[in-house]
This record gives sequence, C-alpha cells and structure tokens, in this order.
Amino acid sequence: MSRHSPSDVENGVASLLSDRLMDVPISRARGSARLHLDALLRAAFAHPVFPEWPTPVDGWLDEAELLADELGDSEARVHVVLRRALVRMRRLDLDGSLALLEQAVALAGDAAGELAQWCAISRVRVLLRKQRLDDAWQALRAIPLTGHGDSIVALRQLALGEYHLEANAVDAARGALSQALRQLPEELVEERIQASQSLAFVFISLVDVPRAVRHLEQARAMLRGAGVWREVVQMDVALGSLLVARAEQTQAQKLFAEAAELCREFPQPDLGILIDLGMARSNAAQQQGGEAVSACLRAAKGYAEQGNLLGLVSMVLFVAGIQTAGKAFPEAYRTLATGLAIARHRRWPAAEAVFRAHIDRLRNELLGPARFDEMVAVILQAMKA
Repeated sequence: MSRHSPSDVENGVASLLSDRLMDVPISRARGSARLHLDALLRAAFAHPVFPEWPTPVDGWLDEAELLADELGDSEARVHVVLRRALVRMRRLDLDGSLALLEQAVALAGDAAGELAQWCAISRVRVLLRKQRLDDAWQALRAIPLTGHGDSIVALRQLALGEYHLEANAVDAARGALSQALRQLPEELVEERIQASQSLAFVFISLVDVPRAVRHLEQARAMLRGAGVWREVVQMDVALGSLLVARAEQTQAQKLFAEAAELCREFPQPDLGILIDLGMARSNAAQQQGGEAVSACLRAAKGYAEQGNLLGLVSMVLFVAGIQTAGKAFPEAYRTLATGLAIARHRRWPAAEAVFRAHIDRLRNELLGPARFDEMVAVILQAMKA
C-alpha cells in the first residue's frame, strides 16, 4: 500500500471495480453459464458493501445462487453463502451473519480446503464484533498458520489484528494488521479498506500521526475509487482533524469542504457537526476568527437541536474564547449571554452555571466591573434603539 500514492490507489480501485462490473453483462451475453457464474462471484466479492449504501452485490448473489444450483456446483454455493454472510456482517446484522457462516462451514466441510478456512476466519470476525472474545480466540487458534495461500494467511492475520484491537493489545494489532495489508489481494477491496482504517486507529492510539495519516489517506482513496461517498465523508473528517493537529490547515480545509459538500447530498447530521467543528478549529488556528465563529455557531446549533448539552456548551465556549482572544469583548458577552438564554430555555442548570461563570470571569478578570457594566449598558441601549 505505501508504495502507491492515494491517487494511484483510487484509480486502481476504480478500474478494478469497473472491470468487474462490466464482466457481468459481458459474460451473460456470451451465453456460458460457467463463465457467467465466475464473473458474478468475482464481482460480488470485489465490490465493497456498506450500511445504508446501494450495491449490486445482493442481485449478483441471487443470480449466482440460481446458476450454482443449475450447474450443481457445491463450491460456488459455499461462496454465495459466505459472501451473503460477509454482507450481513458489514450491515451489522451479526446474528444473521453468524447463522449463514455456520451454514457455510457445514457446506464447505473438510474437503474444500482454503474455502473452509475462509468461512472459519469470517466466523471469528463476526464473533469479535459480537464481543465474544474468548470464543473468537479459541476458534482462531484452531485455524492453522501454514498450508494455505497468501490470501488465507492475510485474512487470518486480519482477524488476528481485529482480535488484538478488541483486546486492547495495540502493538500486537499493528504487527498483524500490517502483515494482512501487505498480503491481501487487490480484489478484496472491502478487506483492504478495513485493514487500512484499523491500522490508522492503531497509529492514532500510538500517537504516530504520520503513519495514521498515511493509512487514512489510503482508506479514503479506496473509498473514493469505489464511489462510496457516505464513507468518504467519515474519512475526510478523520483525516482533516489529524491534519489540523499537524498544522496542515490548507489541506484540512479542503477535506472539510469536500465533506460538507457530500453531506448536503448524503445527509449525516452527526458528521455535519464534526465538519463544522473541524473547520472552526482550522480557521481558529489560522487566526481566521470570523470564519471560525461561523463554523462554531453552526455546530452549536446542531448540538442544540440534538439536545447535546456538552456539545452546545463546548461550542459556545469555543466561540467566546476566539472572540475574547481577539479582544472582541462585546461579541464574547453576546455569545455567552445567548448560551445562557438557551440553557435557561432548555432548563439545563449545569450549562447555566458554566455560562454564568464565564460571564463573571469576563466581568471580574478581563474587563473589570466598571468597564464591563459600561459595555453591557451600551449593548442594551443599542438593542433598545
């Protein structure tokens, strides 16, 4: 992965998925059931699936199941059940996924070799997501380390890395996931995205921001290549936030701007707030007070609509802090007074206390009582006028 730039990765994924997509109608037109079945399965495993995102994979699997029955191809049937189980896992239907994997393991038996191991590894990954760590570990230990191709070794390492993540063994997770990512076939786009995202989380935990950024960039590039724009928003926000911390504000703002544009097309209210917050922090770091305040106020509005007390308070205080730092004391007072009014209206006494404390600080420490009272009198007079 590290040998390729994000643009190369994006173009590679887009080309691969386009080829697999076109293989399906081409093979159908040629009239060979065997050729068409192979094309359907390749496409179904290559195209990533995400919750609440349209995909042709379900239709391909339905068609492949009929052809597998028609041809009496037991291995193809296992592939269909396995992919259906993985799709359920990606959609967070873990019980449904586990039931299908039990069926796939039974269908595969001992004779299917690597396919049986793939089913067993996938079962481990679902158990991990169900927080059944002991069961997952016992099942994982039963899968041999040798005697299989690179793709099975890579998938086992991916499952091992996910186990270590769940067990909070971050260093062990880094080793397993790094090996998995090096060995995962290009065709398994979904798993390569997962491995890159997990490695980014590992390096964030290890406070290794450069490597975290690199893996987020790779995950984002694959998602862009696959055209899964809802997921691209999440990568934009995560990557932009890290770049703000690295003082790479121009690139961070480009990512937040892209995320905001995508959110307008594919609404995600929670992420919309994080986008505004990220943009506010980036603007504040560049002394762009006006833009920072506007972004903060959008985030504060979102938090208020959600009834998120902590989020609202943090945004109001962030805005007031920017204004105070710029010696815009009347604006800071208005911001805090607005927060106080919202807290009263929502009957949030804890938030009222916080805003009152900051107003008191503005009065007693920053301006002094006389200057503060004069400022408030001017504001009130302007309001009356």
